[in-house]
This record gives sequence, structure tokens and C-alpha cells, in this order.
Amino acid sequence: MDTPWVQVRNCAWVHEAQFLRSVLDAAGIEALIPDEHVLSVQSLYTPALGGVRLMVRPEDLERAAEVLNEVAHAEPEGGEDDNRDD
Repeated sequence: MDTPWVQVRNCAWVHEAQFLRSVLDAAGIEALIPDEHVLSVQSLYTPALGGVRLMVRPEDLERAAEVLNEVAHAEPEGGEDDNRDD
């Protein structure tokens, strides 16, 4: 029997969950978004389905949370000076 998936994040928008899934994929962590297609077509169902859930395998949960926390707290490359027209 296949192991169940566990939720690592709950997002408000499908594109947000898709971005986070790509971050996990780049880190070598398999992730999925249940109801991705339904919510892409009809976002009004999001609250009824419990938000946009980003799921990983239980053995990857701790590492996935660490990877996503690193992304959330990462400093953007460059700085404020990059936007000036001097």
C-alpha cells in the first residue's frame, strides 16, 4: 500500500501552491496539489475544499517545511539600488 500524503502548506491561490511545489521539486522533494485542476477552473471552491493544499510524503515533511521556510525568509537578490535610474 502506498504511504499517505500529508499537508505541508495551505495556500489561498493555486499559483502560490504551484510555485511552492516547484521549489520543493527543485529540492528533490515530490509534492502534489490535490484538486489543482478543479481550483484552477473554479477558484470559488477553494474555501469549500479547505484551501489549496500542498502535500508531501510523511518522510519528507520536516525537510519540506525547512525548504519552504528558507524561501519565505530569503533576501531578494540585488538591493534597492538596482531599481534606481542614476
